[in-house]
Parts: sequence; C-alpha cells; structure tokens
Amino acid sequence: MKQFVYILGIAVLVAGHVLGVVSYGARPTAHAQLGKPEGLYYKSWAIVIGIENYIVAPPIQGAVNDAKQVAQAFRKLGFDEVIEIYEKDAVSRRLHQVLTDILPRKVGRMDRLVIFYAGHAGAAPDAEGEDRSYLVPLDAQVNNPAKAVTVEHLKEFTRRSASKHTLLILDAPVFGWEMTASRELSLEGRLEPEDEMDRRAVQVISAAGKGESSSRSEGKSLFVQALLAGLAGAADVDKNGWLMASELGTYVTQQVQEASKGRQHPASVRIDGDGDTVLVEGRKAVTEADRATKTTP
Repeated sequence: MKQFVYILGIAVLVAGHVLGVVSYGARPTAHAQLGKPEGLYYKSWAIVIGIENYIVAPPIQGAVNDAKQVAQAFRKLGFDEVIEIYEKDAVSRRLHQVLTDILPRKVGRMDRLVIFYAGHAGAAPDAEGEDRSYLVPLDAQVNNPAKAVTVEHLKEFTRRSASKHTLLILDAPVFGWEMTASRELSLEGRLEPEDEMDRRAVQVISAAGKGESSSRSEGKSLFVQALLAGLAGAADVDKNGWLMASELGTYVTQQVQEASKGRQHPASVRIDGDGDTVLVEGRKAVTEADRATKTTP
C-alpha cells in the first residue's frame, strides 16, 4: 500500500511538472484580449505587399516604391506594426502563410488590420462560370491561378481573422466580392462615429474594375497617389478630423476616375459587417491642432 501511494505521488508530481511546462511554454493568442482598449484599438496592423520584378510576368515599374510610400503613410498614422513584404519575399508560399497562419494567430478581436497590395491581378471562371479575380505572387503567372491568392482565399481569411475592422486596399483590378448592404456615410452632422467604431467591418478598396488596368504615369500609380493624398487628410471632406474607410474609398474612387478620364473605375465595398474602419481619430487630430496653435508665437 505504501509503495502504491509513493508511486502515485511521483506520478502526480511528474504530471504537475509537465502541465506546468506546457502552460509556461504556451503562447497566448491575440484572441484573448479582454475588455476595451484605452483607444479605439488594442493594436493596429498594416501589411504592405509590393511586387515589381516578376519571375514569369511583366514588371510593374515603381510598384515597390509605391508600396513603401504607403507603408510610411501608415506609420505616420500611428500604426503599431507595419510589415513590409517585397519582391523575393512575396512568393506564393509566403503570402499564403501570412494569410492562413501568421495573421489569424496574432491579430486580436479589438485590433485594426489593413492589407495593401501593389502587383498584378488575374481572373478565371469559378465553378459556376463567374469570373473571379486573384492576386499574383512573385513566382506565379498572370493567366494561371494555381499559385495565386484568390478572392475566395481573401474572403476566407477575413472570416477567420478576429480583427474588429479589416480593410483591404488593392492596387489592381480585383473583383468578385459579395457586398453587404451599403449605408449612408456615418459622419454626416456628427462629431464622432460612435456606432461604426464598435461594429465589425470588412472593407475593400480596389483600383480598377473588370477588364481595366491600374493606370500609371511616370512610374507612379494614379490609385496610390490618390490614396496617399486621402490618407494625408484630403479624404476628410467634412473636415471633422475623422477619416473613415468609407470616406477614403469614396474620395479615391472620384479622384482616380477624374484623373484617368473615366478609363479606370475603382471600387469601394463592404463585404462583411456594418461598421466602418477608423483611419484617423478626430480627437487626436483636434488635440494636435490645438497644441500647434498654442505653440505658435
């Protein structure tokens, strides 16, 4: 009996040690975020992808430089994590890994996530004969979706991602989204978009429509130039200090259509939820403006 108790005690100690090691070694996921953050989000993520010199597709002059400017713009907006993926790092395996493994594990339910892509897009019919777009990684072909990141991949990713607000900005003709019902712009006659901040949203701003291309002038994308101007404040048309993804999409669409003389039609759609991603928080903008006024002699 004493021998049995001794062996049982040893087993309990060993089990406790193993569980302790497992518990200590387990990495908590971002999904465990509790309560409300001090600001609008716990953490803000920007994933910036730029591909210029393709292996088996024509080059896109200036695409990487465009992407780097976008990355810098999000740093200026105060994003915590700006991850840049260019050229040889933007192969099919890496992009799928980011979407299916890394981001779903790291991005939490009170986070903001923006993904920007500058590169080729292709299109192929789905099982029902409807054309669907796909993003073309560095090592893929424009006319072959085998290694591509398809619209279905992107939609599945947004369904798996825990982020409260997700915005896809695609400098390519990407189409084939199912849209949720559109709503009126949230800021009309209001100082703060309270409701939209709390509701989930997945939004897409793409550079061109089916059969079109993303126009470039002197190595610069018309879409990216409009995007950068919008992020810098031009898209805040009512000047209340709040910049929402819906406002940015409307601004970019209008600017690109005018600059291209109607040859390029960007799209701004919401594909899940009924919220709106906040890109610039009004209170911060007002505070900074007040501080600048007070320090001016």
